[in-house]
Amino acid sequence: MLPVIDLHCDTLSKLSRNPDYFFLPQQHTQSHVFYSGLKSTGTALQCFALYTDLLNTSSASPISCVTEQISCFRRLVSLSDKTIEPVYTYSDLKKNMALHKISALLTLEESCLSEDPVSLLPAFYALGIRMATLTWNYPNLLGSPAFDAFPSSLRVSRQPLPCLLRPAPSHSGLTPLGFDFVTEAERLGIIIDVSHLSDDGFYNVASHSRRPFLASHSNARSECNVPRNLSDRMLRTLAEHGGVAGLNLHEPFLISGRVSEDELLSAIVRHVKHIISVAGIDTPALGTDFDGIPGNCAIPDITYLPRIRDALSRAGLTDGELEKLFYKNVLRFFYEYGL
Repeated sequence: MLPVIDLHCDTLSKLSRNPDYFFLPQQHTQSHVFYSGLKSTGTALQCFALYTDLLNTSSASPISCVTEQISCFRRLVSLSDKTIEPVYTYSDLKKNMALHKISALLTLEESCLSEDPVSLLPAFYALGIRMATLTWNYPNLLGSPAFDAFPSSLRVSRQPLPCLLRPAPSHSGLTPLGFDFVTEAERLGIIIDVSHLSDDGFYNVASHSRRPFLASHSNARSECNVPRNLSDRMLRTLAEHGGVAGLNLHEPFLISGRVSEDELLSAIVRHVKHIISVAGIDTPALGTDFDGIPGNCAIPDITYLPRIRDALSRAGLTDGELEKLFYKNVLRFFYEYGL
């Protein structure tokens, strides 16, 4: 069984009010990622995103939304009876792998949670957050997203938070505050995640960063032409900076239209093989986006990840190449980053 490292899931936001559901049997679970699934798939590391929808958060403030999910995370860890252990460094991860424990890493999806997001970074680091996207799907004080979901007519009962930009921003990449955010995050040791960032923002990070960066859940745009996927030039740039791109299982990011399970598996194979052909075998990884997507008919939950391994093996990937995709590329990235 191959160890599995998954760079992105949204399970904490899905289960934040009912963390005990994480431990229900598979047939009763309400999430794509769950305790028995992590164990049965041989998960070495699951990255858990702290996700905030700034227009539709039910919490009193964006920061309280994050702290609620951190409480959920701590509950999951405590109920696992030390089977799941939080990690903060590469050494923590390697130690847990040697002990056959499941490692869990906190990441941030949407980093503009106040009018001064840079000042929050030390506190986030102290809470164990080690990776952050600058935006989600709204323009904010840090930069512009790849896909702008800000409604043309606001369909919420309150005005937008001041950390959001409305109407359309005057910039298309990072703002000056966004550059400051990258600098401070890298100083602390928080990895910059360019998934959800606009193309201009991606290249701003590439030109400004002094440490490797990654795209935790983004596919190949040449195989499925949506803004959330990475162009060939972006993939090559990512590889030049030592980064990895996590395979996103959202069906519309893999192939257009309604398709069968076999067609979806074929699309997954095409994305992986394209990333390898453009950016090299050291670039692809897994970033499922489980619990942040409606579902994937070929890979409905974490227990179906072996289907990806089997499909890629049939397509000609060697055991060594599969090891890189499933876990070794991320290990290499964390080591080179200095996590």
